[in-house]
Amino acid sequence: MVGRGTDNVEGAIPMKNLTKNGISPLDVLILQVLQGGATPDTANKDLEKYGYVLSRDNVKGRIDDLIKKGVILEHNNTEDSKRDDKIKWILVDPSKLFDNQWYTFIKTQNPIFERRVIPYSEMYNNLAEISREYGLVTSIDVVQGEGQNYDFILRIVTNEISHYEKMVEKIRSLGWVHSVDSKPIHVLEGVGISKNNLTKVHMNYFYEPIKLPDFESYLKTIRQVYRTYDTYIKDESSSKQKITKKKSTENAYDENYPDEK
Repeated sequence: MVGRGTDNVEGAIPMKNLTKNGISPLDVLILQVLQGGATPDTANKDLEKYGYVLSRDNVKGRIDDLIKKGVILEHNNTEDSKRDDKIKWILVDPSKLFDNQWYTFIKTQNPIFERRVIPYSEMYNNLAEISREYGLVTSIDVVQGEGQNYDFILRIVTNEISHYEKMVEKIRSLGWVHSVDSKPIHVLEGVGISKNNLTKVHMNYFYEPIKLPDFESYLKTIRQVYRTYDTYIKDESSSKQKITKKKSTENAYDENYPDEK
């Protein structure tokens, strides 16, 4: 790898691995240019803008390694794609890019000084704003039901613990937050056999962000829902017809036999 005389040379990216998964900052930069629309065949040209000159095969090899490591799960560029076909999207497993993952549990309260009840939508927007500011949160979930130990769950990934702690302190400063509890998530490790030697290996982290239902079971469920709905409509319609018929009979009776006073 050779640096080139650009404005970005002073901020040259070190080759040291960023995580225990063997991901270097250069790999992250490659993911950035792919997300920006580069292809495996053109990504090396985009890297030159950051002061790096790598061969096309070198970059393509790094992309293949990212796929083998499970960092890039899917992308729209295939072997049949033309050289100038851009990657329109890439699906990345963030757990491979960060050594520290957390679930942060938040319990809410209504501040004493507030005369109004703060709605969950406002609390959610507060958390979303902080999440965008720090760039560590991958999801915010609301827990349904009364009497829970927590009302929000945040999924957090980071390589900077101090940055994460600052974000937690900012969340704690929100007036409606009663408590914040964080639990680290550990990717399981195990013992595997490699070349007749016992070695410590990382087990594959289960991550499937896109889940499509089975077609047959989905169709069966939908049909059952419609069948139940049709039965309900028919019962409702029949009930209304009976009520209407009864009222019509009563009205006719009243007309034929008016009350005598």
